[in-house]
Amino acid sequence: MTDFSDTDPSADFGDAFDALPDLDVVDPMDDTLRARKDRLARALVDGETGVQYEALALFAEPLFTLYEIDPAEAFTLRADPAGAAEESVALLETARVLWAFFSMPVAERSHKRQTLAAQLVGEDPSEEDWMSLDALLDAAEIHWQALLPEEITQAQRTGHPTLDFDRLLQHPAFHLGDDGPDGHPGFGPDELSEVEARALFAQSLLDDVGPDEAEFEEALARADAYWDLAQAADPLAAARAFAATQDDSASVLEEATRMIERYKTLFPEHAGR
Repeated sequence: MTDFSDTDPSADFGDAFDALPDLDVVDPMDDTLRARKDRLARALVDGETGVQYEALALFAEPLFTLYEIDPAEAFTLRADPAGAAEESVALLETARVLWAFFSMPVAERSHKRQTLAAQLVGEDPSEEDWMSLDALLDAAEIHWQALLPEEITQAQRTGHPTLDFDRLLQHPAFHLGDDGPDGHPGFGPDELSEVEARALFAQSLLDDVGPDEAEFEEALARADAYWDLAQAADPLAAARAFAATQDDSASVLEEATRMIERYKTLFPEHAGR
C-alpha cells in the first residue's frame, strides 16, 4: 500500500487548512446518532462496504492530518469500534465516501458532486461549504492518484462486494435520512427510525442472551446479518447462500428464515425491496 507518512500536508494543500468542512460529530447525548456512529464503525472495521479497513485507514491519514487529529486514532478503531472518537469515525466515513467518489470515471464525478455535498456538508450547501468541499477534494485526490491500480484491487478484496458511490450512500450505515423506500417516513406503524427498527428486530435474539458481553455482541452481529438478508431481492435465496458459509448451516438457515419472517411481520412496507 502506498505510504503517505512522508507527505507534508501544508505543502500539498495550501489553504485547505483554513477551508475545511465541519466534521459531522455526534452529540454524545443523542442515543440515536451514537448508535449510527457505532454501526458505521463496525461496517468500516469489518470491510462490509468492500474496502479493507487497514487500506481505508491509510487512505484517511491525510484527512486526519488536515484536521490536526493523530492518524494513529484511525488504527485504534479496530480494537474498540464502540469506543472510537466521533471525529475519527466521521473522518473514516468521509474517506470511504471519497474512495467511492474517486473510483468513478472523472467524467461521471461532476454529476455526483451535488450528492457528495449533501452527504458531507448538508442538503443545501452554501458558497463557503462548496469552497470547503473543493479544498477537501483537492487534498484527498492527491493521495488517491498516488495509489497504484493493484493496490486498489488488493484493498477491495474483502469477501464483500465493493459498493459503488450510489450503493454506498444507500447502505444502512451511510444513509443519512430516516425515509424508507418510496418516501415512507419510517419503519412499522410507529414510523420508527432505522436505529429503533434494528433494535426491535434484534430483540428476539438478544432476549436469549445472558450477561456475557461476547455473546451479546455475537447475537447483535447475527441480527445485523439477518437484517441485511431480509432486505435482499430474494431473502430466502440470500439466507441459503449465507447459511452455506457457516459451520452449522442447518441451524443458521432456520434462524435466518425465522428472522426474515419477523422482518416481514414487523415492517411489511419494507419487505421485498
